[in-house]
Amino acid sequence: MSEPEEKSLLIYRVKFVALILVFLLPFIGGWLAFYVFDYRPGSKNYGELVQPVRAMTFPQLTAQNGRLLKPEFWNKWSFVILAKTECEKLCRDNLYYLRQMRIALGRDMDRVQNVLVLGQAVNDDLSQFLVEYPKLTVVGKAENSLFDAFKVAGIKPGEAPVLYLIDPAGNLMMTYSAVNEPSSILSDMRRLLRISQIG
Repeated sequence: MSEPEEKSLLIYRVKFVALILVFLLPFIGGWLAFYVFDYRPGSKNYGELVQPVRAMTFPQLTAQNGRLLKPEFWNKWSFVILAKTECEKLCRDNLYYLRQMRIALGRDMDRVQNVLVLGQAVNDDLSQFLVEYPKLTVVGKAENSLFDAFKVAGIKPGEAPVLYLIDPAGNLMMTYSAVNEPSSILSDMRRLLRISQIG
């Protein structure tokens, strides 16, 4: 092949690739915006961001089943429910929704854990309820200092029906009021797990 023919073929190939890119760029840009940069018109987190994000330090805790919660326990995305007294209907509803949400995450479910922290021992009624929640970590007889660590403006830890989200680096980063839109929390978690390389 002569040199002019090679140049002509090269120019043809460049034009062909450029033509393909003209058609593909809008799709590539849309994919990046939606899945990588998570731009969606009108989209936002359902939860309230804790600003600034707060690094949590936990005392040595023992779960209801006797398991010692070592620092590495918190190396997952952790939803925490606090109840200074009893875990009543709203608390139990939240536990149900969190369990269903975790199951709905499919292959990512093991990156998320649910934790119930109580200010008193687990009574017989709650113990019977929790039989249906074998994956739930329950901490009973927690001290006030642990509840105080979750203080966020406008919220009394353990008294208001709030969900707290801790990231795998041990940071309290988001809160949710009483669950009335579990699908929205699920959307938040899917987005966080998709863009996060931790946990």
